[in-house]
Amino acid sequence: MADEHRTELAAAVAASPLIAMLTEPDSPAVPVVTEELGKAGIRAVEITLTSPNALDAVRRSVATGATLVGAGTVRDRETARHAVDAGAHYLLTPGVLPDVLDEAGTLGVPVVCGAFTTTEVMEAWRLGAALVKLFPARLGGPAYLASLTMAFGDIPIVPTGGITADDLIDYFAAGAHAAALGRPLVGDALRGGNPADVRHRAADLLAQVHAARV
Repeated sequence: MADEHRTELAAAVAASPLIAMLTEPDSPAVPVVTEELGKAGIRAVEITLTSPNALDAVRRSVATGATLVGAGTVRDRETARHAVDAGAHYLLTPGVLPDVLDEAGTLGVPVVCGAFTTTEVMEAWRLGAALVKLFPARLGGPAYLASLTMAFGDIPIVPTGGITADDLIDYFAAGAHAAALGRPLVGDALRGGNPADVRHRAADLLAQVHAARV
């Protein structure tokens, strides 16, 4: 993975340090929710590839031009290629997958690589991850993240998995480069709720994070 791909994604996420996870790719509201998130200042979303139609959701969301769109749960080279063909700006993996990182390097797209242990964090970074996703973060909580960020100050770590609006600030106090979360940002918008509510929820959480970081 070229260094510029790593640094560009890391910088974009640092400027707006919340990644929105859209885990219901079959919802027809995905592109609209993506637009609302972009209007709120969210600069990266993840659409999980958990259904046969997920790549279409990626394609339609990319077409909005609202924000960077990542394809999540990428586990093999073929899926990586299909995601990039659909327009994904970056990929996300559930764990350290050398084949995916290698393919992403060939395709010229950055990877947010899943990891949990210290060894996995170091290996993900060595293999070229732009960001290391601490998953599932809830198992160790902010205290575990603080231990990792103390040991690896040069590695941008993004906790995800079970983060709530109530403990979000604690993760940033522990050194999170950014945080990825779903329902606290999108609410019920993918299940028939009002997509317009997403903009207010996301803007409010972003404001809290920016205030805490200052």
